Amino acid sequence: MIKKPVSLDELVGEIEIDLDDTFTYIDVTTGEVITLTREEFQAAEDEQPLEDFPEWQRANIERACCILEDEQGKFADFTLRNDYNEYELMEEFIRTVEDDNINEALSAAITGNGAFRRFKDQTIEFGMDKQWYAYKEKKIKEFVIEWCVEHDIELKK
Repeated sequence: MIKKPVSLDELVGEIEIDLDDTFTYIDVTTGEVITLTREEFQAAEDEQPLEDFPEWQRANIERACCILEDEQGKFADFTLRNDYNEYELMEEFIRTVEDDNINEALSAAITGNGAFRRFKDQTIEFGMDKQWYAYKEKKIKEFVIEWCVEHDIELKK
């Protein structure tokens, strides 16, 4: 089977979006990134008639069928929501902050409900939001590259 490279930016985008009820696969023969909903997968598993679904959803259900029947390893499961943890990334970022007052404020922000919103607000308040997003993107890229190397997936240059 000839493998085609996949877009790093597209994979990074999938992790940043992180929709709970979706599954992401890479067609290693085309380099295409495929995102399917839980409903589409369930329809494929239950072999529900395509006519029961809107036209726009039928192609995805057919793709889900192909993924479920894949025995050649054509599709790589890139559903990584259990492997990627943004909270841990925020903790790592905070450890890079040298100003003790900012460090304490950011640490306090990530405690309890609403941690992500408070953290974002605090980075804006301290003028560190661009620094945070650059750090986050760099770490996500490193994570994706490492995953691709482990799974023998080539990335587009």
